[in-house]
Amino acid sequence: MEESLLIADASTLLNFLRVRRFDLMQGLGYRIRIVDAVFEEIQSEREHLEELVNDGRIKTLTLEGKAITDTVATLLGLGLGSGESFSFAAAIEFEGAVAIDDRRAVKRVQTVRPNLKILTTQDIVVSGIRSRIISLEEADLLKADWAENHRFRLKCDSFASLIQP
Repeated sequence: MEESLLIADASTLLNFLRVRRFDLMQGLGYRIRIVDAVFEEIQSEREHLEELVNDGRIKTLTLEGKAITDTVATLLGLGLGSGESFSFAAAIEFEGAVAIDDRRAVKRVQTVRPNLKILTTQDIVVSGIRSRIISLEEADLLKADWAENHRFRLKCDSFASLIQP
């Protein structure tokens, strides 16, 4: 059975690139893709991103065609940015999930595509804990690192509160 597709938006992808834990995204079992607009958007971790693309761990998608153009236009009309619009359009077109942390964008897209599968940074880390790719202690250190060094905060005090026995 072929793996499902995960379209990574810049928000979530950058979180894992910054702390060098792309393995957590890979551990989900998806084929990970980014649209050209997101590739161009990511500058701060460009060298690491290019390494992942060159190694084939992430592949880029060039989107074309009337269906994509129409979907992107609709999403831009909802106030989404270019990278977000193309990421969601790719997920819709190829029936994949989207890795994104922008709650505003997700709410807007869900008005037109309520069943689109969304994965956040938090979801990905929880999955990594459950599959033993990362320990709870390491996950909480990541959470602290994001908050202290990368302007990304999670609402939970610890990932322990998110792991069900």
